[in-house]
Amino acid sequence: MNRSSFVLSALGAAVGAGLPATSFAQFMLEKASTQQALFMGLPRPKPGQWVRFIMGSGVEYQKQIGLGAEPSTGGELYYVETQIGTPGGSCNPNTMKRVYLTKPHFDSLLSQDAVLANVANSGTMLTRWGDVGGGQTQTANDARLRILDAGYLYDDRPLRLISRTQERFEVPAGNAYGGSENSPRGKLSATQVTHIVGEFSPPYDAKHRLTHVEVWTTPEVPFGVAKYRALAKDQDPFEMHVFAYGAGFKPDLNMSLATVRAITPDGTHVQTS
Repeated sequence: MNRSSFVLSALGAAVGAGLPATSFAQFMLEKASTQQALFMGLPRPKPGQWVRFIMGSGVEYQKQIGLGAEPSTGGELYYVETQIGTPGGSCNPNTMKRVYLTKPHFDSLLSQDAVLANVANSGTMLTRWGDVGGGQTQTANDARLRILDAGYLYDDRPLRLISRTQERFEVPAGNAYGGSENSPRGKLSATQVTHIVGEFSPPYDAKHRLTHVEVWTTPEVPFGVAKYRALAKDQDPFEMHVFAYGAGFKPDLNMSLATVRAITPDGTHVQTS
């Protein structure tokens, strides 16, 4: 098969799988792209969606990601609210962290979006930091949101696509949100996914460790990623898969950023009830 036929065939499969045709075609046509470009070609999530991933390198944990938006004087403020827990169990509400974004939309799992403010709610302590809209300063780590916790996964070297296939993969069905203690896993069903494999070229260093990545994509789940695997030099493989997802996300913190700012003039507030 010549290059033109290959690209047309891949583009047709992308449309059939529900992937954005224009962005995916651009990725396919480029001689060299990046992992970030691949993820940006997947469907963007929307406010009200939530997803729980089981992830880790060597030791697994569960991360819940809730996506929300709230009205403000300048328009809607988009935020990402996360909680951590044991694989397959409940998430700990005391690990709640909310990150407000500077722009009114969500991008991909590998986007490093600019942050407006950080808020955490741990037990009776409400904390606000790195809030540039509230007169605070930001460190380099607080200025960008990284949904995936391992920094080496954000490898920005060129990525060469070496395989793209259609597969059947068991993905849980979506659910209404039941809260941090009760977000049940949907019934597993075989779903057609697009399995993409890419490789990085040497040299490798402390910042650029990845050798291969695999992504199983479907538009059914938030961010379009059902499973992800990354292989790196001198590192256990990082693996991640969807455990549960759905709509109707109810935030753990029931107050706006404006309210948080008002009650945390010094950055913290001890809640008595």
